[in-house]
Amino acid sequence: MIKETLNRIRELINNPSKKIFVCVGNELRGDDGVGVYIGRRLMKTSIKDNVILAYNTPENYIQEILEKDVETVIFFDAVDVKASAGTIILQEIFPDRPSYISISTHSIPIETIVSIIQSLAVKRIKFYIIGVQAKNFDFGSKISKEVLYAAKALIEIIEKNKIK
Repeated sequence: MIKETLNRIRELINNPSKKIFVCVGNELRGDDGVGVYIGRRLMKTSIKDNVILAYNTPENYIQEILEKDVETVIFFDAVDVKASAGTIILQEIFPDRPSYISISTHSIPIETIVSIIQSLAVKRIKFYIIGVQAKNFDFGSKISKEVLYAAKALIEIIEKNKIK
């Protein structure tokens, strides 16, 4: 299952569509900072222009996402899918259907943001979430070793694959 998910992520990354990575989370709440952790590392690579550090307010970046004129938006975030800590998930998000993924720190659900972006976009956009199952969201804690390991694996996949 893990290998299958990582292969699907590689396929998504290698897809020639123009992409943007929206990295979401709150660094002050333990594993919730994983999306921002990934984003900070990606900002040091050749794809930095395709990375948005949205923290816990991705709704503030809707206009920037639209201006990038992308075909694919990939959100990185901590999730709660009742799996083992560090489990990586990949799920397509449809503007008109709930995803059933719990994303804990956002005042506006990702599905709502996706709906807004799609309603304002000139063309059809595909949306995905690459999530890492969190272990803890305790205020002031650090990212757990399981979640950090998963984040590093995701960064390696992105750095080793050609990004458009």
